[in-house]
Amino acid sequence: MKKLILILAGLGLFLFNSQVTEAQIETRGVYERETIANRKPVPLPHLREADIAWSKTIWRMIDLREKMNHPLYYPTEPMGSRMSLIDVLMHHIEEGNLTVYDDGDFRQELDIEEIQHRFDAETRIEMVEDVDTGEMIETEVPGTVRSSEVKQYLLVEQWYFDRRHSRFQVRVIGFCPIRVYTREIEEAEIDQLDFDDMETLRRQLFWVYYPEARDMLARYEVYTPFNDIASLSFDDLFVQRRFASYIYQESNVYDNRAISEYAVGLEIQYESERIKEMLFNWEQDLWEY
Repeated sequence: MKKLILILAGLGLFLFNSQVTEAQIETRGVYERETIANRKPVPLPHLREADIAWSKTIWRMIDLREKMNHPLYYPTEPMGSRMSLIDVLMHHIEEGNLTVYDDGDFRQELDIEEIQHRFDAETRIEMVEDVDTGEMIETEVPGTVRSSEVKQYLLVEQWYFDRRHSRFQVRVIGFCPIRVYTREIEEAEIDQLDFDDMETLRRQLFWVYYPEARDMLARYEVYTPFNDIASLSFDDLFVQRRFASYIYQESNVYDNRAISEYAVGLEIQYESERIKEMLFNWEQDLWEY
């Protein structure tokens, strides 16, 4: 009887170990990661207009070439469930799960064809050599969305003072990926151009209304360098403000013109820091120590 019990126990242990081994192979690890896939964004408290005593709209530029912003840029090619922010956005736009807009008013919607046009990813006709005859024939070449060219994000946020809870807070309203690229040069122009004088081009691709995208952004993981299990989503990154940026413009009487339109050189940086200090001092002046 004891031998039968030991045999059954051994058989059960063997089957358990087999199941664990199969699960490890399926998940490529010792555990199955379900936290991010099932995560919901942290709900933000409801705000009433009567509770807002002061408000200011600020635009920030996030440069993905800064080390702190690398989690938004890498990987440049999808690696399983890990994707860059622009690849996540393009995936859901192509699937029809995300609505994007032409500008920061979030009124005029864009379709995938217009976005591909802004990426210069349209299908075009090119002369290609026929491998059988050696003749040049017209061939349709599909365009490619080069997501690695998105190297900046323009972020619009609203700073406000909630007098009901006596808190100075900020919320992200939306953001816009910016394509940074150089213009394709025609062969006839090569001798006429000075490559040292060529200007890098920047183009706003589309605007994402952040409250509409939070559910989607919360389900995609951002790489954290110090602990692989400390899962962080794109929504967490924006809500917790884990990015580096500088102030690009503020709401003003001049129809929201950018700082670069009325300042040059170092004055742009000084003006950005002045606005940043203004926000800091406004909060500090609320309290008496």
